[in-house]
Parts: sequence; structure tokens; C-alpha cells
Amino acid sequence: MLVLVLGGVGWFAYDRLSGSGADTGAVVASPNGVNPGSGLPAQEPAPAKPKIATAVPIPTVGQTIPAGQTPGFVAISPNGRLAYVANRAAGVVTVIDTAVDKVTATIPVQAGPPQYLAFAPDGKRVYVSIFNDEKTINLVGVLDTTSNSIVSTIPVGTRPFALAVTPDGSRLYVPNHDSGTVSVIDTATSKVTTDIKVAPNPHWAAISNDGTRVYTANHESGVVSIIDTSNNSVLGEVKVQISPHSLAVAPSKPLVANVNYDSDSLTVIDTTTEKVIATVPVGRKPQDVAWSADGRFVYVTAVEGDTVSVINTDTWTTTATVPTGGAPTSVAVLPDGSRAFVTNLNSGTISVLHLAG
Repeated sequence: MLVLVLGGVGWFAYDRLSGSGADTGAVVASPNGVNPGSGLPAQEPAPAKPKIATAVPIPTVGQTIPAGQTPGFVAISPNGRLAYVANRAAGVVTVIDTAVDKVTATIPVQAGPPQYLAFAPDGKRVYVSIFNDEKTINLVGVLDTTSNSIVSTIPVGTRPFALAVTPDGSRLYVPNHDSGTVSVIDTATSKVTTDIKVAPNPHWAAISNDGTRVYTANHESGVVSIIDTSNNSVLGEVKVQISPHSLAVAPSKPLVANVNYDSDSLTVIDTTTEKVIATVPVGRKPQDVAWSADGRFVYVTAVEGDTVSVINTDTWTTTATVPTGGAPTSVAVLPDGSRAFVTNLNSGTISVLHLAG
């Protein structure tokens, strides 16, 4: 078991750090000669059924990747070849080639500070939530991964947080924190078709594997809302703990895991009964959660603990507490389950965890 090391920045400090920045930069050449504007490997189709690595109870800490200032959120392309990172105060999206763990492009986001990212299922687009501290900018940017540029923006509610795309890629669900709504965007037209009222204040959206349900973590209400995608109605709410921040759907089980920022806990919802079946203590101020590709473990970033907790999903016990850089804000697992990428907001780095030993 690795030792927990306490750090010093939580979600509220992130808000102060996530304002617009002066460094808009430009697309930079790849260190291995690949043109970042040519699409890189993102457009190559992923194998239909990639071999999934068996996750281990204690991951190995691997390489640390310099990722520019304020890397706040990371998303992995569907084929696993690229990691896109929202550099919040820096006003850019950084692209990392996961084959060599090096930065291959830096994409300016002129519309405002990029906050969260979600890939389209075909990898051709990345949807970027964009907002500033003054709440005067509230947009979703459409990033074309062929040209590595923002090709359009879509106005939404105030402070759009972690958004999610349906499995068929047709719709995008955007939780608007300060508006208390979830905007539904038709990805073919890039227009908002409806706004769904949910409990205050939605931080995060995650979609079930079959695309029939959307789950939102509502930070100020202590509940997870359940939305029916067939008619965009709220079916109900599940009471969790204080300040649910983020959530993730299990790859194969009928479970949703969420972390509670002010309870320092993970709660697990059985989606068949819509009840909490487990509560697990984690590091200080948990901010993100992800499942191993094989579903055996859950990984939780503790932004004020500078750690990732590893939790066994059979026993709901912690098997390791892994040190990261300063203020780990998000974690994303490769589709094959071999590694995870963790954004360290204060360190300007990505920690790589080897999940299969």
C-alpha cells in the first residue's frame, strides 16, 4: 500500500485557477515528425473488440508527461491512440500521443478557457465545454480532430461542466452548473434541442452503455439525477452524500460510481434498483472517478490528497493509494485497460499509471 500524501488545492481553488489565460499558443509540430494538423492516428478505426488487460490491485506509477499549464481534464480517443487535455487557464487543448507519451500538438481555444472534453464515438470530433470565471462565456466548442481546430461553438447554459455523448454519437448532454439544467445538443445540426431542469447544480453527465439513461451528479443537492433519453424526462433521483462531483458508468455491470467532494467518499448506485449499494472512504476532496476496462477496480482522484485511490469492485475496499502530482483533477483509462492518465492541475503534468502491473 502506497502512502497518502496531502496537497493543497480543491475544486473551489480550481475555479480560481480556471479563468481565461494569455497563452493561446499555436499548433506545434510533433517531436517525431507527425503533422498534428493531419489528424494523427485519431481517424484510424479501433479494433472491434480490443484485448482487455487484467487490472491489478496496486498499479505501478510510470512516466510523468509535461502537459503545459493548468491541465484540468483528460479524455482518451476511442481507439486509445491520443489523449486530449483541457489546459484551463492556458486556453489551449494539448494532444498527447499515447504510443510515445509525448505532446504532439497544442490547439488554441480562442473562444475561452477549455474546461471539459468528450470524444464523439468515431473520434472525429471532440466536444469542449468552455466557460470563464466571469460567467460571460458559456459555450460548447466543436473540435475537428482532422484539422485540430475549433470549427464551431454552441451557446448553452451558464458554466457547462463535464459533458457526455450518446453511444451512437447523435446527441450531446451538457450539464450547466449555474443554470441547473442539462442542454441536449443535436450533433448533426450543432443546435440545442431542449434544456432539462435537474436538481442544483449539475456537475457531470454520464450515459449508460445502451444509451437509454443519462446520470448527472448534482453538487449542491447531494443527488444523482436519472434522465430517460427517449423523451429527455427526469425519471428520479438517488440520494448519495455531500457534494457529488463526478460519476462513471461501469463497463459491464449495472452500476454507476460517483465521488462526493465534501464527504471524501465514493458511492455506488445499482441502476436496476436505483439504490446505493456501497460507500467507500477515499482521499481528501475526490474530484474524478473511472473504472478499469475489465470492471475489477475503480480509480478516484483526490485533488487535495495528491493521490489516486484504487478500489476493488468485488469487496468495495481500497487496495492502494497511489501518489500523483499536485492537485489531480481527472483520470482516464485507455480502452485496453493497460494504463490510466491523470491530470495534475498544479504541477502542469500528466501522471501515467500502469494498471496491469
